[in-house]
Amino acid sequence: MGSGAGRSGSRPGFETGRFTSRRLRTAVSSWRASLRGTDILVAAIFAALSLGLAAYLYARAQAAARLAFAEQAQRLQSAVAERLSVPLEDSAVLSSLLEASGRVTRRQFRLLTSPMLRPDPLLRRRGLVYALEWLPLVRENERAAYETEARAAGLAGFRFWELGHDGSPVTANRRPFYVPIQYMEPPNAGALGFDVASEPVRWHVAERARDSGMASATLPFQLVQDKNRKDASSAVAVYAPVYKEGDPGSEEARRAAIAGWTIVIFRGAPLVDNAVAMANSSGLGLVMRDGKEADSPLLAERPPNASKLPTRPDFSIGFSVLFADRRWSLNVFALPGAFLPARRGAVTVALAGVLASLLGLVVVTALRTISRLRHQAEKVGPYRLIARLGHGAMGVVWEARHALLRRPTAVKLLAPGTEGERALARFEREVQLTAGLTHPSTIAIYDYGRTADGVFYYAMELLRGINLLQLVDLDGPLPPGRVVHLLRQACGALAEAHAAGLIHRDIKPANLMICLHGGVPDFLKILDFGLVKDIGVVEALPDGETAGAEGDDAALSQDGSLLGTPLYMAPEGMSDPSKVDSRADLFALGAVGYFLLTGASPFPGRTAIEVFQRERQGPPAPLAKQSPHRVPAALEETIQRCLALRKEDRPQSADALDVLLESCEKEAPWSLRDAREWWHGRGGKALEAAKREREEEGRVLFLATLDRARSN
Repeated sequence: MGSGAGRSGSRPGFETGRFTSRRLRTAVSSWRASLRGTDILVAAIFAALSLGLAAYLYARAQAAARLAFAEQAQRLQSAVAERLSVPLEDSAVLSSLLEASGRVTRRQFRLLTSPMLRPDPLLRRRGLVYALEWLPLVRENERAAYETEARAAGLAGFRFWELGHDGSPVTANRRPFYVPIQYMEPPNAGALGFDVASEPVRWHVAERARDSGMASATLPFQLVQDKNRKDASSAVAVYAPVYKEGDPGSEEARRAAIAGWTIVIFRGAPLVDNAVAMANSSGLGLVMRDGKEADSPLLAERPPNASKLPTRPDFSIGFSVLFADRRWSLNVFALPGAFLPARRGAVTVALAGVLASLLGLVVVTALRTISRLRHQAEKVGPYRLIARLGHGAMGVVWEARHALLRRPTAVKLLAPGTEGERALARFEREVQLTAGLTHPSTIAIYDYGRTADGVFYYAMELLRGINLLQLVDLDGPLPPGRVVHLLRQACGALAEAHAAGLIHRDIKPANLMICLHGGVPDFLKILDFGLVKDIGVVEALPDGETAGAEGDDAALSQDGSLLGTPLYMAPEGMSDPSKVDSRADLFALGAVGYFLLTGASPFPGRTAIEVFQRERQGPPAPLAKQSPHRVPAALEETIQRCLALRKEDRPQSADALDVLLESCEKEAPWSLRDAREWWHGRGGKALEAAKREREEEGRVLFLATLDRARSN
């Protein structure tokens, strides 16, 4: 209720800067309050049109980016298809030459294949094939002659071989025919002589080519020489049939006329790299597979691990590629950061439109705001408002100065939304009851009245400090000596209030403030008597009925909701509010003490019902287990007595509680020196933290209050 930043008279330059800053914040708050619905509507429509235009421009940029991607992806697909034609063309040429020449020698095979394997910068289609092979169909009675020819050509130890049960090469078993690798360029001694007919998977491909009269391709596989290379790409072999006197045309005749097969082997990665360079497809990634499924054999990908890169739905195209007798899938996609739509134009239009809307809104309301600020300064009695400090259940608190006395003051006004004579009467009662209290730890009331527009206000002392909730948030649980020191000050103020027949009803950490008061550190002030209850003398009325402060309180404050904060409310405050007495404040003060020692409420709960249920289940967890400090047994016993379920088991007065706390001071001292050291080391940071918290609170605007008051 009376929280705010104080002022120092010894630093006039600093005072002027802070004064200007607060006036600026007040002006901004007043400008916000002067906004009208039509102002916001017009500005919103103009801003929406600007955003719509920006969205249209961005959509066009996206469409242009998608079109550029699709065109470049199509070029890459065409380049890949063209490069894939090279192995098929080489296979067809080699098969035709062998078929026309009949039987060829090893030297003749080398002369035929050398141009196909030699890279040539003028013929970009060359250099893509890894190896070319000739596999004749050899009958059993011809086997010795073929093996002898190879050895005579310099291949010592040449033989027809196959894979044994353990995967090692063994001499081929006797069978009616063989399909060995007789010629190979470039030569590979480890592959020459291998009988393809002995291996079912490869023989199946050869049979498919033989029976169809067309080239057949294998599934992607890894070459033997690449088995230890992690970066090696998959290879594909193309089998093409060679008949004795040309293709006879029928499957049965082809089986009888087959002379052998040519094989063209190529790796997928070099072919794809060549296509990427030819298509100039920077910004594109691709994945080529034998099949459409994600687990299909991988032929090539660019860049490495492209299959694991994220793709955008509108920037990914799948192509179907026919190669020999297989169908491959080619997925082309935009790499991260590529083909992004140009946003500059859309962002510029959006920002210009929004800024123009805001500028127009400011210009329209500026003159209106100036007049409201002047009006505001004239209407709060003799006080000129400087900056909003916060708000409570009933009112908004402002820092102000008296027009003549120039004394820093806190002014509280009726909060927006609580208009009406009932609220005004309760607000005025709060002032009257609090003004009668004189204890130093009770906030001092200077003045009260109503503005020309009927808004009730009262002026009180301006405190420079932080509440206990902010203190625990900043420093964590407090040492027991400091807790005793603060609770005893609260007991003194409550003792005076209770003796006057008043109950606070909302004692909680946020309503207890510590400050430097008259040079005394750790001086505690009790704030916000907005829920105060008068239990004074009942007077007789002329018609025989009785009414007093208790009856007035029921009429003014019992509106069907709980009064106070459930986390710190005594059980009777929730079960039967009409029977609340001064011991409810002592329960709340004990709960505050528990919070200061542990950093947590003794009876936590998300709702008032949950808190009430926990209170009825028994005492809270022992302080010795919850507090990081060593809590004296006497202090723990005192706190537990305050938190008793039955009010008869609690200390019966604030003075009695003060006596109990006094006995705890010997075990847990907190000296004036301790307090001064804390304020010297931590006080400045604590006050700054409290100031930031006030600035971040939800804004309750004073001018909105004036508008509603005038409309009433």
